[in-house]
Amino acid sequence: MEADFSYQSPRMELLFKTLKWMLDSQQIGVTIEELSKHLGLGEWETQHLFQEYLEKDPIRFVQDAFSPSLTQVGRQQAQLSIFDSLDEMHDVPPTHLDLDIRIIEESPEEVYYSIYPYFLGNVFIASHESGLCQVTFEDSEVGSIRLKKTFPKSMIREERTELHELAYQALMSYFTGTGAIPVIPIAVKATSFQVRVWNELQLLGKSELTTYGALAQKLGDPNLSRAVGSAVGSNPVALLIPCHRVLHHSGKIGSFRWGSWRKQWLLAIEK
Repeated sequence: MEADFSYQSPRMELLFKTLKWMLDSQQIGVTIEELSKHLGLGEWETQHLFQEYLEKDPIRFVQDAFSPSLTQVGRQQAQLSIFDSLDEMHDVPPTHLDLDIRIIEESPEEVYYSIYPYFLGNVFIASHESGLCQVTFEDSEVGSIRLKKTFPKSMIREERTELHELAYQALMSYFTGTGAIPVIPIAVKATSFQVRVWNELQLLGKSELTTYGALAQKLGDPNLSRAVGSAVGSNPVALLIPCHRVLHHSGKIGSFRWGSWRKQWLLAIEK
């Protein structure tokens, strides 16, 4: 079923601008009245906007976004609240997405892409006959350039596909868990080690965090932290492969390919 952009686009844009305003201006003590006034909405409408897409109370979101464990402040507290409990996280349920990640060696004949509205900014989704190959937060110009570098021999076409719709459906229900999503095939140019790292990320439950070192240990070699970091940073399918759940061992949010502010949002929503 195709997304209703006449409904989604303006709401996604409104939510994006609101979250950006809250983060940029450090609205730590904002009230629901102030937030509603800024949005030009009633209090109920404001609550509903956040609940609809994030399943989160807006004021709770602000509190979580600026909590010590999600900022570079209070490093020791962050370490205690997150990393000391990593070994106890095995009972956390995994994400509801089921991905089948495969490696391809050659460029497909054709690659299709389309742009969708999202509360993190427009999302660029691309696929070919074997599966999804790119989910990135960028416009069509930058996204298609990235595609061309990855698949230099392929014909790049802007055309929406059923797989794009499936991926977008997964993104839309990512935080609410509404609706069953079938297995999403992902076919990308990658090394076997990168796929091992990405598959390990799939085992993380919602709100479960890890570190590069912890991932390296799970893969059998604690000396692979740097290689793990490189694999996490090269993830071609943002959010669906949850690389945002990997933090620096110090407790800092750390870098994120699509902006540390997006990572801060995501962690606050999932907290």
